[in-house]
Amino acid sequence: MSVHTIDANEFLEVVRPVLAKGDAAALAQVVQSRWRSRQLCQLLKHEQGDVRRVVAFTLGLVGDNTCEGCLTRALHDNDWRVNEMAEHALWSIWFRSGDPKAAKPFRQGVALLADSAYEPAIRCFHQAFRIDPDFAEAYNQCALAHYFLGRWQASIEAARLVVRRVPVHFGAFAGMGHCYTQLGNLERAVHCYRRALRINPRMPAIARAIDHLSVKLHDICDSSGQYVLDPVSL
Repeated sequence: MSVHTIDANEFLEVVRPVLAKGDAAALAQVVQSRWRSRQLCQLLKHEQGDVRRVVAFTLGLVGDNTCEGCLTRALHDNDWRVNEMAEHALWSIWFRSGDPKAAKPFRQGVALLADSAYEPAIRCFHQAFRIDPDFAEAYNQCALAHYFLGRWQASIEAARLVVRRVPVHFGAFAGMGHCYTQLGNLERAVHCYRRALRINPRMPAIARAIDHLSVKLHDICDSSGQYVLDPVSL
């Protein structure tokens, strides 16, 4: 089925007054009453940066998993603000992508995680993905809780479940990189960091981590002064 193209000027005329009021719920309502997410995705290729920025922001409110592809491509936009909006949109979509029945324990887990109550948070996340085994962000938040408890391998295992469901989840790849760094497996850490950076190139902390670990790997390499980062399975 073909998707009718949105007129960019019409789109901006509709959304700008609502944006000026700072009413996210009203913005979502007015957009959903006129257009579908697939139509909005087309505007992420528009030549005007203002259009791309507003669309990326709007998709954070109304987008779903079908928008992952266009938003992931937008992470490579030359305009850093488009990247920022696209990243926020992806996180927003991931957080609300689970079955509605899984939303309550998931939200409880997120709140407990913010309060550093890691064990109860893990139990809530387990409840969420028992309800919805494909709720990738529940596994990712579980991975974070394990990380904060110093359970590096458990965090890696949870993150692997994330990327099996959402291969573009740069946060899960970065998290695995942190865990492998803690475990002293620097090659795997660099591998995961590079996977994260290929998906989302504007993560300066991850880029710095790659540079730092690459120097350390060079320091422990053989007498040739070279090392090869072999492909490793996650």
